[in-house]
Amino acid sequence: MQPYLKPLVIGALLLVISACTSQPSLPTATDDLTPNAQLWHWQAQGRIAFANNKNNHSANLDWQQNGYNYQLQLFGPLGQGSARLEGAPFKVILTTSDGKQVEASSPEQLLADNSDWELPLSNMLYWIRGIKAPGKHKEINENSFLQHGWQVEWRRFSQVGEHQLPSLLIAEKGPLSFRLAINKWQIFSTPSKEL
Repeated sequence: MQPYLKPLVIGALLLVISACTSQPSLPTATDDLTPNAQLWHWQAQGRIAFANNKNNHSANLDWQQNGYNYQLQLFGPLGQGSARLEGAPFKVILTTSDGKQVEASSPEQLLADNSDWELPLSNMLYWIRGIKAPGKHKEINENSFLQHGWQVEWRRFSQVGEHQLPSLLIAEKGPLSFRLAINKWQIFSTPSKEL
């Protein structure tokens, strides 16, 4: 190695090592995220991108959860192409931007029948809070797992009060994938009056 290159290589290595050691460690699902199972009144706002083997879609997202009832709004730039899902156990209503309403017993069925979006919303209710949905799962590492055919990974977390909540969630199932980036969390101690 040329003598003048040695200090540059050492400097670059030191920079890489210091960058690796200064990265904050992610919380583990078993230790820091367990209290999130008790969160049933919250609002999450951000963006979602969905892809299948035919199309790619992205939208702004506003999800309000009050116990088992929820309202999920998806809308494009300047509110174009909006859709609103309002759900309770065994009843979900989809309202499109032109005012059309359709009803089904599950959000997955409703989205599959009326749009290109194939999202596992019943599972996402848990994954968005940084916990696994009820049922079997297989750990890949402390922030990634397989569940109901989906490989799910929490990439980033935000501190919200006493809770660590995902700010970036990525999931894949064959040709299906979605990426959910949350930029604003709100936690309510009692049900929100908006629903």
